[in-house]
Amino acid sequence: MINPIPGQEEENASFLESKGVAIWIKKKDDAGEILKELFSSPEKMQKMKTNARLLAKKNSCKDICEIILKKG
Repeated sequence: MINPIPGQEEENASFLESKGVAIWIKKKDDAGEILKELFSSPEKMQKMKTNARLLAKKNSCKDICEIILKKG
């Protein structure tokens, strides 16, 4: 994640990084070096994919739409 919008998006970036599904690249970081390290580590990439699957809410979009329609 690069340059998230201050506020909620920064909170999302922090949350996703803490759960091991994203890397928050900050201004002081060397983005090229971080990406080089990530792409040279298939194990790390696989772990991030696994973490993303475990964190995902499979029907979240559908659930949100149903909540909105019930309130309308």
